[in-house]
Amino acid sequence: MSRRKRILIFEAMFGQRQRYGFGRSFMRVLFVLVVGVFFCNAQKSPGEEAAQGELKLEGKHIKQVVLEREDSNKITFDQPGESIKVPVGKYLLREVQLEGGYACRIWSDANWVEVGEDKPAVLKVGAPLKQIVKATRQGGVLSLGYELSGMGGETYVRDDSSKPPTFTVYKGDKRIASGTFEYG
Repeated sequence: MSRRKRILIFEAMFGQRQRYGFGRSFMRVLFVLVVGVFFCNAQKSPGEEAAQGELKLEGKHIKQVVLEREDSNKITFDQPGESIKVPVGKYLLREVQLEGGYACRIWSDANWVEVGEDKPAVLKVGAPLKQIVKATRQGGVLSLGYELSGMGGETYVRDDSSKPPTFTVYKGDKRIASGTFEYG
């Protein structure tokens, strides 16, 4: 059925006036919700602040950290240093950017970090990085896998994929193969 026929059937069933009336009703409800949220936030006392805790970052060369709270709000910290102040609560590490163009994006919900008022929480993330090469044999083929791992076991990739990591295979002092790793 064409779009025009569906519109004509809709207008015949509900009439022109009701079609536009729904849009106005929706906008009224949306306006009330937005104003309600604004006034709820405005009712906080000026001295009423969320309790703060400290999150220590054990790794080095961290350019940016993105954390996600339990309520799914994300907080981004640029050049965080060795520790950051955050509202008390539970957090997931979602993204880390390191100096030199290395990035880590984490989709798992497994490793929550709980930040309290009394004692600093610790998050192991960033450099030093460890290069891991895994070799597996499949018949006459030797497959090499490459991973760049951070302090907390997180995996990094280079933002610039035009320069993939390289490898060279030696048998004693004799070079027998070399190449580059493919991303993905």
